[in-house]
Amino acid sequence: MTVGFAGVSHPGRSRSNNEDVVGWDEARGLWLVADGMGGHASGEVASRIVRDTLLAESQQQDLASRVCEAHRAILETARQDAAFDGMGSTVVAVWISGAVGHFVWVGDSRAYLLRGRDLKRVTRDHSFIELLRERDQLTEAQLRNHPNRNVVTQTLGLGEPNPSAVEVSLKSGDRILLCSDGLNDELTDEEIAEVLGQSSSPELAARHLVDSALDHGGRDNVSVIVLEYRGGGEDWWRPVARRIRGWLAIGRRN
Repeated sequence: MTVGFAGVSHPGRSRSNNEDVVGWDEARGLWLVADGMGGHASGEVASRIVRDTLLAESQQQDLASRVCEAHRAILETARQDAAFDGMGSTVVAVWISGAVGHFVWVGDSRAYLLRGRDLKRVTRDHSFIELLRERDQLTEAQLRNHPNRNVVTQTLGLGEPNPSAVEVSLKSGDRILLCSDGLNDELTDEEIAEVLGQSSSPELAARHLVDSALDHGGRDNVSVIVLEYRGGGEDWWRPVARRIRGWLAIGRRN
């Protein structure tokens, strides 16, 4: 399996601190973005707990279970120190195994898939806005300007979050974007698709996306990871296996 990638995190133009984190373990094929909340220090602590928990060495390959473990770790840290009471974090993560991307998320950090010129939103926000989208059929413009557009309905460290998960079959050339809401609050999906599609590398795509969000206002922390799936993994042996089965069938007939 070959994956090119780049990650960038920026505090934005209006914030003095950065409560976002990006993280990865290339050897295990795991990447994540977490967006902390809960005050000047607490949000940074919560998102780091999420990152460290997901990237910790473990035999557990169930990504959703690891996300739930991060939720418990945030709660335990807050229990031990009242200064961290009420902190939380969103997360979006992908584990690429062979030619399959396993996506897990809690909150409104997002994953997108660009295949050719077609941009697909892989995740569905755990947010008040997403509930309105389903219930009231509001337009994208109405949703982007709604006063409660940043209200999330699930957060690690608060309540009882239930991670969502989806698997996506990957093709060589696919680009995956993981991002905090500081990106998609500033850029439309069409603008994101344009930058992803026109950038010649994951490094340039990640930098151009963050720069574009800053140019549009940069009102929040903004973090992105751009991955480019270049094939390999389980893909290579499938045509070989079909050819071998064909040879064996010919041998049996003879």
